[in-house]
Amino acid sequence: MKTKKFIYALLFVSGMVLGQNHISLSKFPHDKIMVIAHRADWREAPENSVMAVKRAIEKGVNMVEIDLALTKDSVLVLMHDNTIDRTTTGKGKPSDYTLEEIKKFYLKDGLGVPTQMRIPTLDEILDTTQGEIFINLDKAFDYFDLVYPVLKKRNLFDEVLFKGTATYEEFNRKYRAIKNDIHYMPIVRLANHEGWAKINDYMNHYKVYGFELTLGSDESHMINFKEIQKSGARVWVNSLWPQQSAGHHDDLVLENPDAYEWFVKNNINSIQTDRPKELIDFLKRKKLYSPVK
Repeated sequence: MKTKKFIYALLFVSGMVLGQNHISLSKFPHDKIMVIAHRADWREAPENSVMAVKRAIEKGVNMVEIDLALTKDSVLVLMHDNTIDRTTTGKGKPSDYTLEEIKKFYLKDGLGVPTQMRIPTLDEILDTTQGEIFINLDKAFDYFDLVYPVLKKRNLFDEVLFKGTATYEEFNRKYRAIKNDIHYMPIVRLANHEGWAKINDYMNHYKVYGFELTLGSDESHMINFKEIQKSGARVWVNSLWPQQSAGHHDDLVLENPDAYEWFVKNNINSIQTDRPKELIDFLKRKKLYSPVK
């Protein structure tokens, strides 16, 4: 009897822990706007660093966008550029170094000043994000086969969003074996004359999580985002720079706290931003914010 009670108690506690730690992309409310921090919260800490992710979590950000690269010994690390020159004290490509070698360099902050922080591995980032914040993987299309087993081991497929610029045919040819296990978001460059043909090709063959749409510097390439939302897919637009969001960029919020109203009016429900605090403040006032858990 005592043994049974102990087992029941253990199962109960385990269930509570799992419940507390579980977050789900599938269950994130469609009528709330998802806040994505570009390269994590790089204004508070070096871009693509563990600390930048922690700062995003503290702010209540829903998702961090991170960039992947591969070392000489095939370890996935975070790095946006083709070289480590701009963001670290080192020089050259990530693939020029083993993990042990690349860990000797220090990350620089947004002003180019060296810090005491090192380039993180994907595993180190997942140790921080698991159960706390969603991840979007950028510059990672060629590494999906390497990321997949890492996420499978941790049971994190519902916390990570993959993406890429490929057509459906290219995506299906390369990742047919894993495509139904992951959340995937095609990038559609409306200003480069991509549009409904690419969108419909995906929607007719595959359940995408959403579409990342780049608009150009004005509204001449806009399409009806409401039609995309009706399909169940999220509509993602970057507010980072004028040329990505028809001129409606982050820095406008410094003078106008309602600058993000344009995104709401245009049926956009995922925004990648360089100013997560200001965006969250706006969404809370409009009752359009939801925490991840």
